[in-house]
Amino acid sequence: MRRWCRQDPRTRTSGQVAIAVITGRPFDEIVERVGHSHQASTRELARVLDHYGYLCPCRCIPAKDPRTLPKLAIAQVHSSRSSRWHWVAVENGRIFDGIWGDAYGVVDWPSDFRITCYLPIED
Repeated sequence: MRRWCRQDPRTRTSGQVAIAVITGRPFDEIVERVGHSHQASTRELARVLDHYGYLCPCRCIPAKDPRTLPKLAIAQVHSSRSSRWHWVAVENGRIFDGIWGDAYGVVDWPSDFRITCYLPIED
């Protein structure tokens, strides 16, 4: 079972939080590895995952049907009402969201949130 990590909702560190959940490494260590504590790019996340021995592409794959996500992934969640988006960790259908989720992989998103793309991960 993945260890959930809470995100301060005032920050833009969802990518770092998702990597911490996937790798089981401390959040502060992931921030140091990414090199900053603001919004992380897809390439930055892929580079850090590679450092910890996980394989993933450097580009997101469009999520045609969120129910068919791979066993392990990092996904982007977008809001249809604004330009807001953030990263979440996904494992076996559970979604680990540091703001709108819990330690059991259950989310309580606003109604306009949707997973739009993902990085499949092989461990």
